[in-house]
Amino acid sequence: MECRIEKMDAFRVVGVKLTTTTEGGKGMKDIPVFWGEVMEQKQQIQLATLMDTIPSGLLGVSVYNSDANDARVFDYFIACATSRPVPEGMEEYTVPAAEWAVFPCSRENMDQVQVDIFSKWMPASGYRGRNSGYETGYIAAGAPDIEVYTQEGDVEIWVAVEKI
Repeated sequence: MECRIEKMDAFRVVGVKLTTTTEGGKGMKDIPVFWGEVMEQKQQIQLATLMDTIPSGLLGVSVYNSDANDARVFDYFIACATSRPVPEGMEEYTVPAAEWAVFPCSRENMDQVQVDIFSKWMPASGYRGRNSGYETGYIAAGAPDIEVYTQEGDVEIWVAVEKI
C-alpha cells in the first residue's frame, strides 16, 4: 500500500461547513449530497481562487468532536488551505500540527483504501492513528481526517498518526 509520511505545522482552511453525525450512517449520506450542493452552486470555483498553501487542492475535512455533548457529531468542511481572508458565507478552521500518513488513491477506490489503512497498513506500520472510535461512531479525535482532491483529479487520504 503506497504511503508517505508528512510532518506539517498547523494550517488554516477556509470553506463551507456541514454539521452531521455518525449516528445511523447519516454523515455518509449527508456528505455526498453536500458535495452536490457545493458543486451545483459553483462554490468550488470560489474556493479554488483562495488556494495558496499546502495541501493544494479541494479538501474534505472531517472535524470530530464538534459537539461537547455528543461524540458522534462532527463538522465536515469542503475547503482549501489558504492564508487569504474568509469570504462571506464561509468559515475557517485551523488544522493542528501533526504527522500525517498520506495515501494516494483514486475516487473509485478511496472507500476501499480507507478500510485498508486501518485494517492492513496501520497494524503493520509502527504507527497508530490519533483518532479512535470509528467502529462505534463515538470518535475521540486528535486531528481531523482529510481528503485532498487535486487539480489533476487525483485523491489523497490524510490520516493523523503518531509513532508507536
